[in-house]
Amino acid sequence: MITDIALCIVAAWVMAVICQLGKQPLLIAYLGAGFAIGPHGLRWVEKKDSIQTISEIGLILLLFMIGLEMDLKKMLGSGKVISRTALTQILGCIALGWVFFGLVGPGHGWLEANYLAVAAAMSSTVIIIKILHDKRELETLPGRITIGVLVMQDLFVILFLAVQPNLKNPELAPLLLALARVMMLVGVAYLVSRFLLPPIFKFVANQPELVLVGALAWCFLCAGLANKLGLSREMGALVAGVALSTFPYALDVAAKVISLRDFL
Repeated sequence: MITDIALCIVAAWVMAVICQLGKQPLLIAYLGAGFAIGPHGLRWVEKKDSIQTISEIGLILLLFMIGLEMDLKKMLGSGKVISRTALTQILGCIALGWVFFGLVGPGHGWLEANYLAVAAAMSSTVIIIKILHDKRELETLPGRITIGVLVMQDLFVILFLAVQPNLKNPELAPLLLALARVMMLVGVAYLVSRFLLPPIFKFVANQPELVLVGALAWCFLCAGLANKLGLSREMGALVAGVALSTFPYALDVAAKVISLRDFL
């Protein structure tokens, strides 16, 4: 894994310098470097376990940091706009995709068209959040709406994956179970961050190192809980970040997590 990490860093740095000379976004450099040295490129890095571990830790830290920088009050203030926009985008794109893939898709069946329509309607949360962060637009109104829509998309995907094994004969139980898991994750994170974490962080506040380690421990604890509940670890990290976003140490923790995120 150490060799794989070294190759990834060198390739990412070389591609980033080239993109910087061409005044292109660094995200293109990282994606291009990964493709170039990965299993479908030069095959310098082929171990799937190494690739998955490195990328997953990086995604967890990215979503955790984004959660730390989110202003929950402002997000809730835009709730109606976010919900309307998200419902229109998700349902509208699925409907258009269903019609399109039903006509030209493989098999011409409604089930295949439905899967393709859902896949086409979703966006890459990581890429869009990374672009918004680089442009310093996370705290703007369009940025908050965009993040809200992405979160709604992630919730929709979770519910869809819960139902999809029985898509030919849909049942209500898997959908309710998925909703219950999401509510359980949010509920546990809220209760712990509301009653347990404040006195702990207040006790170690004079030791910045302990504050950072404690915040990372909380991040991976929520990520692990999300995984146990059948949700994505990235969603758990996002919830963990949002739960800590109101703490006075949030900005300091976010500033230190950035270096770890960029490294991974």
